[in-house]
Amino acid sequence: MRFRIFLILIFVFFTKNVYAINITYEEILDNPSDLELNLNYAKQQEKQGNLKLTIATLERLSMLYPENLDIKLYLLSILIEMDSAVKVDLMVRTMMNDPNTSDKTKKIIAELLVKTKKKEKKENKWFAYLDLTYAQTKENNISGVTKNKKIMQGNVLQAYPFVDRSIIVKADRTRKRAASITLGKNIDDSSSFFINLGADINDVDKKVKGDNDILSTSLSYFKMFGNHYTSPYLYWTKPNYTGQEDYQSVGAGINNTLILNEKNNINYSLAFSDTVYNTNSKFPSANESNSNVYSSFVRHNYNFSNNKQLGSRLILNRTETLKEYDTYYSKGISLSYSQIYPIGTFNLTSTYLENDYEERESFISSKILRSDESLVTSLSLSGQINQILPFVSRINSDNSIFYSLNLKNSDVSSNIVNYDVERNFFTISLTKRLNIDVVK
Repeated sequence: MRFRIFLILIFVFFTKNVYAINITYEEILDNPSDLELNLNYAKQQEKQGNLKLTIATLERLSMLYPENLDIKLYLLSILIEMDSAVKVDLMVRTMMNDPNTSDKTKKIIAELLVKTKKKEKKENKWFAYLDLTYAQTKENNISGVTKNKKIMQGNVLQAYPFVDRSIIVKADRTRKRAASITLGKNIDDSSSFFINLGADINDVDKKVKGDNDILSTSLSYFKMFGNHYTSPYLYWTKPNYTGQEDYQSVGAGINNTLILNEKNNINYSLAFSDTVYNTNSKFPSANESNSNVYSSFVRHNYNFSNNKQLGSRLILNRTETLKEYDTYYSKGISLSYSQIYPIGTFNLTSTYLENDYEERESFISSKILRSDESLVTSLSLSGQINQILPFVSRINSDNSIFYSLNLKNSDVSSNIVNYDVERNFFTISLTKRLNIDVVK
């Protein structure tokens, strides 16, 4: 009861004339970011029993005003009333993990959940959702043609072998169709675990090699310890390529975020993966590419405000293979900037790496020990499709369709011309999320 009174006070604070006028959906479409108008509309729809429209309106406002915890509390109360277990779980987890959520607000959330649980069975609820994704990537140099159109073999520099245009291709397009199902359970207020199963199908337009399908699965656990947010994980992936060696990888890692204060947090990770190639009559020496990868990073995030963040990351990796000339250390730094806009989240990331190899590739050059420097820069914009195409909300009232736009440049400079390559990528993707009711 106290929570409901609190929500009513919040709503009155934001709206001066709540019931003065009857707001139409057309007005909302014309003014999707008007806070007062949209809150009035949400309350109006709640009174009329149209809770789905109430939720859709509040979810959009929550994205437009991510720092406004009052809107999130209002939305949470409606989600609980609708018994939307998946959305309640995601909402609570997001708010409780948000360093900007005050202790007072966390207590209100906890009280609400305690009261709600008294009305339910004591057993914890499972939740699940299915993501369906379609993506297209355009690449200007899919075969990795070198910058000066030359390669080295046996210490001799020669022209790049444009023998078969279907094998040596520059500009090309890859289409991805993917499905991923996630099953999760909240163990208690501070921990949960997730199981994910995924399948991807990737087709390349021009190149005869490169088509593949990928099976994957992962298991992760999430736990809060005071200001620490820890997540260990396991994964397995098995790509199946056309005209290339197949392999499978297993890996494990642990990721932890330490919240120092509302402005600063530190994220660090340790991971290991083991990749094994399939040897057969067609690829008798494929197992020589077997590898182990040890990776680590430490990242510092600084929050300028509730919707602006600057990140800096130090990276140290080591890759070991049976081919000694493919064994190397990698070290570098990455800088990123993120900002939330009404149309989505913008991210700019630039990563510089140095790769130092341990053995020479004698069949390429017996004189030069390979050393690479790479700079990868990425621009992305992602969010819900309703944010960039408001009219889609007519058929996407539950905000379950997500978009992503990504532009990436990879520039590798190497002392061996074979690896001196620059590539540009542009990817656009859409994901539809379907919530699944799980039997208790």
